[in-house]
Amino acid sequence: MSRDLSFWKVKGVTRVENKEIYVALSNEVYLPFIEDIPHLKILEDFKNSFVDWDSENEGHYYQKGKESFELMATSQFIRTDCYEMTEHSMNKIIDILYSYNCPLYDSSIDIRFDTF
Repeated sequence: MSRDLSFWKVKGVTRVENKEIYVALSNEVYLPFIEDIPHLKILEDFKNSFVDWDSENEGHYYQKGKESFELMATSQFIRTDCYEMTEHSMNKIIDILYSYNCPLYDSSIDIRFDTF
């Protein structure tokens, strides 16, 4: 089973739907109402948190047994495409981004969990 987990920070209030934001950021469109995030530091956090996983593509692909995920990182957006991942492993990803106040957006159910 595959699932993507996406993360971004909104500046103030916006009336743009989360799905529209997700599509734009997935296509690397820069949005002025989305905050920049320290994506290079976040990539380092992934390396440190998943140190026992095999990593390829400069830390953008991780695998351990049947579990794997691929990272997309821009100055405004982190998306993890997860494959056969356990809830525990996905929670590690969510925790990394929550530490940067970037709430989870789950595109499969079109819900953004923006309360901390």
